[in-house]
Amino acid sequence: MSEKYTQQWIAPKTIRLPDFIICGAMKCGTSTVHNLLGKHPEIYIPDSEINFFDIDDIFQHSDFYSQRDGRFLGPDISIDPIAYWEWYHDFFRDAPKSNLIGEDSTCYLPSARASQRISLQSKPIKTIICLRQPSLRAYSQYWHMLRTGRAMFNFEDTIKFTPNHVLERSMYLSQIKDFMRHIPKDRIFFFILEEFLHDKEAVAQKLLDFLSLDYGDLPENALETHSNIGALPRNIKLQAFKNRMLRAFGNVHYAGRLPLASEAALQRTSYFPRAVNKLHNMVNPTKLRSIPKMNTDTKTFLDGFFIRELEGLADIVGADINQLWFPE
Repeated sequence: MSEKYTQQWIAPKTIRLPDFIICGAMKCGTSTVHNLLGKHPEIYIPDSEINFFDIDDIFQHSDFYSQRDGRFLGPDISIDPIAYWEWYHDFFRDAPKSNLIGEDSTCYLPSARASQRISLQSKPIKTIICLRQPSLRAYSQYWHMLRTGRAMFNFEDTIKFTPNHVLERSMYLSQIKDFMRHIPKDRIFFFILEEFLHDKEAVAQKLLDFLSLDYGDLPENALETHSNIGALPRNIKLQAFKNRMLRAFGNVHYAGRLPLASEAALQRTSYFPRAVNKLHNMVNPTKLRSIPKMNTDTKTFLDGFFIRELEGLADIVGADINQLWFPE
């Protein structure tokens, strides 16, 4: 990385940086951690994901990019570094000065860029990495992608045709090793979702100790934060068909939300794709319900794959994840 490029990713002294970042992984309880910490009176955390430190990582955020007249357009901090940092700072502008501030971005863990850029900052930002049974995490991500217009096949065909779309973010071992090349282990808290569900109070106490905050300041209902219920389309096959025929319409979710919203981003907010999505949602509405159970043979296949791929992870995270995730 060139010195000029590196300097662009070092925050100006006027920018208030977070004290902690929930770095992912996606569908591993990041919302649970966000909601738990958001209830603490000494913490301020914005409602939405920010995705600043990997905003230009096309592998994680292809939806941030588009084409016009043969040119690819997307986020680029070199256009105006100050404007980009001010955009990031705006998320924390209303935070009380006495509070710890944090953010969550579920793509920071798999991104090859985020941890390095976080490490460049003069502030020793703490990080929280959420992990979950990898097969179930991939399955949960699939349903999220289906609902938001990104998954075009059923789960099994997605594994066959585009496995990286749903399996990559369960490759925790290689991602954590890369992450720890830049962020020291004493600034990482590993939140294991299954451990939390087994003993919420103990895990929450450890998490707040990590942040040097008092567990006793949490309100009584703070631990009631996790739910397996989500919004799913009524007709799954119709949703997948729409996604295949109109894949580009799944890219409207972030349009206009990026710093210096580009002409391409504004184009993606055009009425036509939004109107089609709205019409489809009328024909095939979503409702809150549990996702269907994963096919047993698929689960067995994925578990075998991840047992091999994640060997050695337990030694890093300090938990008996094999017993938690792959009980005999």
